[in-house]
Amino acid sequence: MSMWTDILANPANLQTVLHSHLASDRSVLTKAARLIHQAGRVAFTGVGSGMNATIPASYYLMSVGFPSQYLDTTEAAYQLFPGLKDSAIVLNTRSGETAELVRLAGLARQQRIPTIAVTNEPKSQVGQIADLCLPTYSRWDELVVVSAFLGMAATELLLAGMVAGEFERMAEDIQKAAHLLPGFLEQVISQRQELLDTLYNALPLYLLGRGPSLASAVSGALVIQETSRRDVIALPTGLFRQGPIEVVGPRFRAMMFEGNSETAHLNFRLAQELLQQGGKIVWIGSTHLPGATNIPLPNLPEHILPLLEIIPTQVLAYDLALFDGIEPGQVQHIQRVITSEHGIMSQPPKD
Repeated sequence: MSMWTDILANPANLQTVLHSHLASDRSVLTKAARLIHQAGRVAFTGVGSGMNATIPASYYLMSVGFPSQYLDTTEAAYQLFPGLKDSAIVLNTRSGETAELVRLAGLARQQRIPTIAVTNEPKSQVGQIADLCLPTYSRWDELVVVSAFLGMAATELLLAGMVAGEFERMAEDIQKAAHLLPGFLEQVISQRQELLDTLYNALPLYLLGRGPSLASAVSGALVIQETSRRDVIALPTGLFRQGPIEVVGPRFRAMMFEGNSETAHLNFRLAQELLQQGGKIVWIGSTHLPGATNIPLPNLPEHILPLLEIIPTQVLAYDLALFDGIEPGQVQHIQRVITSEHGIMSQPPKD
């Protein structure tokens, strides 16, 4: 397999994940939602893509009035842990063996904090320690998380829909995204040279999103960093205006996500101003932005958009790696599963 194979597998994988959840008896989803309701609030946590994939679900629950937050497990397993005692914890982990997730699951069990594991591997350590284990039914990528992001994000959204009492509507919205994904992937591939021409000389590259689309920005930055070893900065669009905007000028390069909420027009206006300052923008949204490289998105609920928005970042990551003479998906310092919190995993320990 290769990273390109993983990218091409996105549509089939999303369909498989959704079909598997809908074909099951949904008892685990129902029990998980009940645990979360009993706690009265939920903390989604993971590492890297595992955390990023929970952002749409967390934003969705907050938007319907249910207290929710997302946390980096490398912090939640230490100083932040005491603040989680009144929450149900959702542990999002592709492998179920990541060191920090195992530690947090164990701490929560000791303190009798309810936990739900969302993982590809129900028989993993985290899957066994948690009170409930919700499989993602997702395929494994070669190394860098690509199609598995969609599997984790969709599973977390289905769980959030169950918590909100809107499971059927959530499933319908994800099914619509799954139906549109093959055509969208084909469209992005047809624009890949234009995408590369706009951003190949970014030093650094900025990814800007807001609301659930922040998941696309931070996940996109991660896949570009892992694949092409480029300097990438992901920021909430509103926060970017509060200081970082001083970097803007003719050398500025960014990928921006319009989103689909009351702040979409603010993102659009900012993108116009960045173009006026001489920057170059890849604009991903349903509204055409003159002067930018536009990747049109279909009209979907804002929490569903990341299932499509992530695709251009993955294609760009692959092509930037090729442009720089790097084999996409070949990494220097990380392993498929990070089972230790010490040092750089690919290096032997020093005496």
